[in-house]
Amino acid sequence: MRPEDVPLLFQELAREFADVTDMSVAATGSLARGDHRTGPTGDIVSNLDLIHVVADGADVPETRAVVERRMRRISDTFRIETTSVIARLPAFRLAGHAHYRISMRPEWFCDGLGLGPATFGPPGDDGDPQAPLAWMMQPVPYYLAKATILDPTTNLAKARRAATRLADRFDLKGIRDDLDNLPRALRTLIAERDLTPLGSTTRYLDTPTHPAIAQLVRDAVFVECMGLPSADSMVTVLPSVPN
Repeated sequence: MRPEDVPLLFQELAREFADVTDMSVAATGSLARGDHRTGPTGDIVSNLDLIHVVADGADVPETRAVVERRMRRISDTFRIETTSVIARLPAFRLAGHAHYRISMRPEWFCDGLGLGPATFGPPGDDGDPQAPLAWMMQPVPYYLAKATILDPTTNLAKARRAATRLADRFDLKGIRDDLDNLPRALRTLIAERDLTPLGSTTRYLDTPTHPAIAQLVRDAVFVECMGLPSADSMVTVLPSVPN
């Protein structure tokens, strides 16, 4: 897919979900932010990332089937890999400071839950002034854990980029100075700020060498952000191979 096709992609997504009444759907990630990657031919190589918010009592297997069926048409039409995540509404509301919430394109493709445009505004005051820091820290251990099983070079670079964003946002010199030992930098930050980190961060820092740490942290992050383990939340669709 070419960069100039992105507006058409978003129009098609709105048409695809126009008749959906039991979920609210929006884009997040690099295509939503407009900083997607392109390859040597100029084609977009980033995935399309979508958030599908459902009521807390939704039938998740049925929702997954609906999402996969609709995203199959989008993926095949635009020749793009799509990654959809299903989020239960209570978890979605609590995750206002999560990276995916901050990255959302400020427009619903459909808004069956009636969440409205206010969803895309700055997160409200949840009574914990340390919450933005704890949530913005979350991607760092996520990528560190992922690097233990998959593409260490790429995922360590993503962890460092996430740490740099964290340091820039909160002016954390200690993080900037210790990018080569991020577990130590995070532990120091938590101690110095008397911070209560998210459970996924604690899970990683407690046993960063656990053989299953990547999956343990991944599921913890998904439960915090989506209210579901990753296997229940994520629906990935690759373009069909032409006959």
